[in-house]
Amino acid sequence: MAKKYVSTFEHINHSKRNSIIVVIGFILFFAAIFALIGFFYGQSVYYYGDYYDLILTGIIGAGLGILVSLIISMVSYRNSGKILAKAADATPVDREKSPALYEMVDAIAAGAQINPPEVYIIESGELNAFASGSGGGKSMVAVTRGLLETLNREELEGVIAHEVAHLKNDDIKFVSLAAALSAALLMILQIFGRSMHLTGRGRRSGSGNSRGGGGNAIVLLVVMALSILAIIIGPLIARAMQSAVSKQREFLADASGSAIIGYPLGLASALEKIERHNRSYLEQHQTAFTNQSVHALCISQPLAKKVSRLFATHPPIEERIERLRGM
Repeated sequence: MAKKYVSTFEHINHSKRNSIIVVIGFILFFAAIFALIGFFYGQSVYYYGDYYDLILTGIIGAGLGILVSLIISMVSYRNSGKILAKAADATPVDREKSPALYEMVDAIAAGAQINPPEVYIIESGELNAFASGSGGGKSMVAVTRGLLETLNREELEGVIAHEVAHLKNDDIKFVSLAAALSAALLMILQIFGRSMHLTGRGRRSGSGNSRGGGGNAIVLLVVMALSILAIIIGPLIARAMQSAVSKQREFLADASGSAIIGYPLGLASALEKIERHNRSYLEQHQTAFTNQSVHALCISQPLAKKVSRLFATHPPIEERIERLRGM
């Protein structure tokens, strides 16, 4: 049975929608964790009290979680250009010495209707590239020497268009937003875990004064069990959600870049070469992208070993190529 044709713009809309859904999921996860914290401390305070008070603390906690996540989202989204640093050892390109590369970047940026980014080269045999900044402000595109020497013109155009698409779509802001939410959530879970330990010790030392009924004790055990479960699996969920945002922005950059130049097969061919070359190169050499903050926006995840799909910053190369060839 023939596969259903999916247009480039359908891919773009699908990736944008999925990115927003994951960010909303992050905010709801914040609400759930804060509600659980509210239940935990509410049960401690209202151990002899009314269950309506316990429910109220959970609702207040959920509201506080949403508020905290929204504040983090706004701050990180607005300041994301300052969060991601330039790759190590990237040097500006001299327009006079590399006119063809500069003309290619300027032409693709003009096609995307964004400000032309500054161009940098990383002296490395690795095949990779990344972008930083935004389409409406100061930005940069960096490519490795190996990429310039290995890809043909159509393939290089596909890679440059992918990076320019990151700038046009404000992907740096989205990835920084996911990273900030994940980091904040991990910190909150760590603090919660330590306070649970101290609260548990205090409760055991005062157990001789306990007059709570069996129903209250069961509720306390359930809340304790859920709290421990959240502390254990919460970090894994946060990392998986951060990874999901990054993957969707990669799909979006693939589709948007192809729409800018109107030719998806160049990028598909480039990805094949990048995957084949880097698999062997990175086993013997250190990646040029030692700053892990830029890994999520490199065109290929700069790691020699395979990473679990659940936590990888990039979708499988094979899936990206299949989508590009189906456009």
